[in-house]
Order: sequence, then structure tokens, then C-alpha cells
Amino acid sequence: MVPASPNTPIPIGFVSVIFVAVCIHQLVSFPHGRPVDLAPSNRHSGAPIDSSNVSLRLSNGKLTKIYERLEEEGSPRLLVGPETIIFDDSGTMYTLTEQSKLVSITDIQQKSEDDASIKTAKVTLVADLGIGRPLGGKFDSNNCLYFADVLKGLCRICLGRKPKPIVELVASRFQLQDGSWSDITYADDVDIGPRTGHVYFSDATDIKMDRDLQTGKWDIMYPSKLEGIRGLKSGKLLRYKPETGEVDLIASGAALFANGVAVDANESFVVFTSTFEGKVMKYHLTGEQEGQLETILTDFPGFLDGIDCSFHSSLCFVAMPAPFTPDLKALFNIRPPALSRFVRSILMLLPRGLTPDAKPYGGVAIVHRGDELSRPTVKQIYQDPTGVDVSTITGVTEGHDGKVYLGSLHNDFIGVLDYQ
Repeated sequence: MVPASPNTPIPIGFVSVIFVAVCIHQLVSFPHGRPVDLAPSNRHSGAPIDSSNVSLRLSNGKLTKIYERLEEEGSPRLLVGPETIIFDDSGTMYTLTEQSKLVSITDIQQKSEDDASIKTAKVTLVADLGIGRPLGGKFDSNNCLYFADVLKGLCRICLGRKPKPIVELVASRFQLQDGSWSDITYADDVDIGPRTGHVYFSDATDIKMDRDLQTGKWDIMYPSKLEGIRGLKSGKLLRYKPETGEVDLIASGAALFANGVAVDANESFVVFTSTFEGKVMKYHLTGEQEGQLETILTDFPGFLDGIDCSFHSSLCFVAMPAPFTPDLKALFNIRPPALSRFVRSILMLLPRGLTPDAKPYGGVAIVHRGDELSRPTVKQIYQDPTGVDVSTITGVTEGHDGKVYLGSLHNDFIGVLDYQ
């Protein structure tokens, strides 16, 4: 097609579309705010999906699944929607479930002699966490589990307390520099500084979670969809100091759905993910760059979720729950800006059930977070490109055995990646 010259008249139909877009954007009421312009730096621009990369399939020997072993036939399952896998200092495995329960996973056994990829485990209820929807969590050195609950905020439960452990609400809001208070709307992921004991956690969006009236379940995904379509970077990185009980704001407006959080072994920096930008961000806690925020990695074929960084190497592990497909890339790159806002306005006004769903996909990225001698790089992508064996991976945790344990909002098993 021959490009139009500067003197070529603009088609009337195109002008009409832009006019309608502007009218809808200005006149329609949006409960969660109107879509905003997406600057080029705010758009996902990662690597394309390699459909031939099936390295996260069971047949490749890198993936193992751990299912719940029911002691009595017909008894209710506890391992439902294990979003994040958590280890205490002794190496005992836990997870937080869709049913707002803390459970332990022990006595892992191979299910059959012929198949080493399928294992079963004893799943035991440790504590009922009450009404809520817990996501990420981490144990401190006192065996207290700090966890992010979308409905409550930052919570804590200390195991071993008599007569039984009690769930404490640690923080549901934080104070801004001007003295005003802001609610923690969507607490998402948690990590704990190994030197100070400070708790770093993300507040993913200012859009509150609600129930899907058709299913009666808390709809975790809908706020994230609205945040991505809206394009407003409302995610925050927060820090809770147990010694003072204070919560301070580390970074705001830095992520389009702030998600996974991880601290390095020296607590010199904290990294966190921006889901819909496909970015890993780094905030310097100490050193010459103290207080500075930078983008360190963008080369991912999927959207990003949880992240965990090894204390024994320079590697981090990043969960990719959904692929960044060509149609989504086209949506986020519509031009001009008025037409982009119009299309995204229509999507925000659609009934919940008609909003786009992600295609089945499971992915984990192994990355080098960078040091004095080398730049951050994506070293390896493990994926199940169509979600045959594992999909919607939202949490990644390095175990005491060096393997990476995979959680998901939708699976009824725990995945284990032996990447070495």
C-alpha cells in the first residue's frame, strides 16, 4: 500500500470513529476510571512465543506434579488453587488455598513405580484463615507467616502458639507523606528481608476485588483485567516494619498491576514485576543507587506474576501465567490514542463474563538479575505453550533442594521444575 502524503484528505468514516471514541470516553461513567493513554514505555514489548518450546511438558522429564493423597475416599480436598508455595526454615512445605486455608504438604511419594513424574503427598490443615482470599506469603525467622490477603491486606499467623495460632491483621492502610491515609486495596505478594526482617509486599491495583454473582466466588482475575485494559499504573510497592508497626510506600505508579516481590540475600534491593508491561523492576535499598528504581528486564513472551530470587546464586525465577499473543499486542498498540481509548473503553464496559480470557499457557523464566560484572538477562524459558500439562503458573518458589515449586490459581496440584 502506498503511504498517504501529507495532503491526502482523512476519510470521513475515520473521523467519525474518532469522534464517537472521544464522546464515549468523556460521557460514559466508568466505575474504575477511564482508560488512559499508553505510552510506548508502558506497553508490553517482549519476545514472541516459541511454540516449539515445550520444555515444561511432563514428557521432557523436567516437570513433576504433586497431587493430594486422600486418606479416605470421598473426603473433601484441601489442595485447591495453591497460588504460592511456601517453605519454613526446616524445609516443610506449605501453601495458601482458594478456600482461605493454610495447609502443609508432607510425606511426598511416587504414585507408581512406572511414572516418576506423578507424586502424591499428605495434605494437612494447619489453620483456617477466615473469610478472605490469601495469595503470596513468606515465613520469617520466628516461624511467623506473613501473607497478602486481597480482602484484608497484610496479615500474619505465627505457628506454634498455644492454644492455637491466630490470624492477625497487620496492615490494611498506610500513611502518605502529606499525612493522609490510603487503603491497601489488592495485597498480592510478600517477601521478607533477611537482614532487617522488614516485610516487602505489593498492592497490585486500586481496583477492589468482588464476587462473581454467577459463581459466588471471589473473582481474583477481574480487577487485573480492568487494570490492564485501563492502562493506569496504580500498583504500589510497600514495606512493613515489625519493630515499629509502620508501613511506608517505596514505589507508586511504577507498575501496571504490581505483582511478584523478591528481596536479595543481602537485602540491598527488592525486585517486583509489572504484569501487563512484562517488566521486572528493581528498587535499590542500599548502596550508591539507594532509593532509585529501574527496569532491568523486559524480554518475556508472557505476562508476569510471581518472582523469587535465589539466596545462593544470581538467579531469579519468574512466573508467566498467560501468553502475550499477537491479538493482545495489537490491542495495546492501537493508534491513534483516541481510538485506543475507545476500544479499551468498550472492553471495560463489557459484562464481566464477556471480558477476554487468557489462553491456556504455562511458563517460567530463569533470569540472571545482574551484578557488577554482567547485565540482567533472560537465561532460559520453560513453557507449556498450550497448557497441556501445566497452566496459569502464578507463583514460583525455590525449594531447599534447589528445585522450583510452581503454584497456580487454577490447578489442583503443585508443579516442580528441575531446571538444573
